[in-house]
Amino acid sequence: MPGHMPSVPAAVDTLLDGLAAALRAHIDPERGLLDPIRQAPTPPDHYGNTAAALALFVRGADDWPRARQALQAWITTDDARLGHLPFNRLLLVLLAQVMEQRRADASELGQVRAAIRRCRLRATYPSNNWTLLAQTCRLLEAPPDRRERESARLCKLFERWTTPAGGFIDFPERPTEHLATPLAYHHKALFLAALASRFHDAPALADHARRLLDWAARSWNPAGYAGGLGRSNHALFGDACLLAAMLLLGVHESAPESVAALATRLSAQRRPDGLLWLTPGGAQSGTASWDGYMHLSVYNAWAAAVVGMACHLAALKPRTGDFIWRKPDPGCFHDAQAGLLSWHSPRGTHALLTTRGQPPQSFSRNAADLRYAGGVILHLAGTDGAPRVPPPLRLKKANLLANPALAGWTPIFDVAGELHALSDFDTVTVTPLEDGVRIELEGQPRIVFRPPARSLLERAISALDWRLFHGRFGRHASLHRKAAAGLRARLSLDVSDAPVLRIASTLEIAAAPDASAIYLNPLGHALTAPLPAASGIRCTPFHSSLPDGHACAGEPIALQAGTQSWSFVLPLGAAHPELDAEHPGVPPCSP
Repeated sequence: MPGHMPSVPAAVDTLLDGLAAALRAHIDPERGLLDPIRQAPTPPDHYGNTAAALALFVRGADDWPRARQALQAWITTDDARLGHLPFNRLLLVLLAQVMEQRRADASELGQVRAAIRRCRLRATYPSNNWTLLAQTCRLLEAPPDRRERESARLCKLFERWTTPAGGFIDFPERPTEHLATPLAYHHKALFLAALASRFHDAPALADHARRLLDWAARSWNPAGYAGGLGRSNHALFGDACLLAAMLLLGVHESAPESVAALATRLSAQRRPDGLLWLTPGGAQSGTASWDGYMHLSVYNAWAAAVVGMACHLAALKPRTGDFIWRKPDPGCFHDAQAGLLSWHSPRGTHALLTTRGQPPQSFSRNAADLRYAGGVILHLAGTDGAPRVPPPLRLKKANLLANPALAGWTPIFDVAGELHALSDFDTVTVTPLEDGVRIELEGQPRIVFRPPARSLLERAISALDWRLFHGRFGRHASLHRKAAAGLRARLSLDVSDAPVLRIASTLEIAAAPDASAIYLNPLGHALTAPLPAASGIRCTPFHSSLPDGHACAGEPIALQAGTQSWSFVLPLGAAHPELDAEHPGVPPCSP
């Protein structure tokens, strides 16, 4: 089969074969790729049809008739209805290259080249990952005499948008002390670096790919979970980017079990119609944890396209030994600028936590985006690899007001009628424990919802922000969320696994005499099983991107002047005495 590479773990071929079969079954000769959730064609302003065309053609030339039907559906779409142009351009550029290699019909190749010209690129976009994608297109299309220049420009973007520890900065465009590093978009940046280095063999590009790969490996869970922060947490889009990058960089040679684990976990998300749920909890939660821009057809086609293309390119030119998947040593890795900490124990436990917190990339009047909050356990898995903690959510205002426990680990306060979240911290201390890690954080709760527009000018700017300015004003406002006057908080969070896997949390709130505040979710936390910490705590199921999400909290409490504290301990697993006999000391957290 074209594009098949014997050294790729069988789980990758199983994943791609299933995706290809599902895409074939969902392509209509007249309407292109169909979306079972929408019960309509894939959204024309996305990239489902171009991705499906590339996915089927790169997997096997015999699939070209079906691939052509998806491609024609995109080609016949009016310019005014098209969107996501950098994504479509990348997919069409890759399709044209595979067609050239296979000596496709000249007229059909000409159609693809004409389609590429419809996807005009801009210099910058509101999200840095889009700007990075556009520059990658320029490099892939550059003639030989311009490749060095375009490669240098791409490297400058990587230099600007990578933390000292190696994490990709998706927001803001000009990084300050407050920045966002969603894992899905780190994996996208890694994929783009790996792809670019395939087409232009520049040492600087390879160095960026290596730094991004090392960062991803240190935040990795051996069971194949590598999400949980920011937009698209645990979503198929980021997983596909990571898997494609691993194949492009030859990780299947140095760590085939890691590649197989991710591919196997994705195949476990298979729906009865053959497509994949977009999150591991999809079979239970359906679309409940999806953002509005997430579409079943689009992400399935994207996954099949980028992973299939990675297999094809890796088969053309193996990269054995160039990049090593550095499995993390026991201890913790803290990207202090991004505010992300990964801890691996000698027993096989893995925890991914946030420390300082990140600015949400949307600051809405009607939705609370708690997915960037500091002081949160994003992922926790014991030796069996099963996740124990569902990641935080983006919640509608009405849902959060009706059930503050849905905020999970993030304390929520009603301060003089306005909701505030303890999501940002200005003081961070990380202490390795003999059998775990402790984070100690200090900060003030910040307002959750963007205040309503009051003046005529504010209303005009709000109305035009998304239409003309692509949400730039909203993103700027998220960097300047108001802190709660009269409240100061200290949070301590421990994760350890001896003698048992457990979580311990202590929250102290110092309230000024004139502070009018109610703590809405005392002892709040979220787990994949209802484990009340003490009497008075209620746990209710909720729809998460991981299965079996339960949100737990006590009854609201009016804060008194002075300092009050709340503590709980959650035991989550059995002891491992056979591993305790020769327990090595845990080194300090590495930067």
